[in-house]
Amino acid sequence: MRFVLFTYPDPEYAATWLDLDPAEREAEIERHREWFARHRDKIAGGEELAWPIHARTVRRRAGEPVVTDGPFLESKEILGGFIVLDVSDMDEATAAAADWPSLRHAGSVVQVQAVGAD
Repeated sequence: MRFVLFTYPDPEYAATWLDLDPAEREAEIERHREWFARHRDKIAGGEELAWPIHARTVRRRAGEPVVTDGPFLESKEILGGFIVLDVSDMDEATAAAADWPSLRHAGSVVQVQAVGAD
């Protein structure tokens, strides 16, 4: 079965990213590389997303499309990226999500969602 892991970094930690010491940033990146190495046989795709300032949202109002900057919903969460896993079941996908390195930051979240399930 295929599942998508939607990764949401801790917004407070993300706000400090550019101020981190280069060694701290590299250590965080290395933890993520190690996660991908551990789970590479299950990964079927995915991408890291750009910062929300590089996004646009399209809605329909009064029958016409309206484009606004960013994904500014009623949430402070930042969608950081997505990873497509090809695993046997939800338990295996959830176990991989629970191992996501950013979860060490209190406000980080990983959403696990089945692809094309009934």
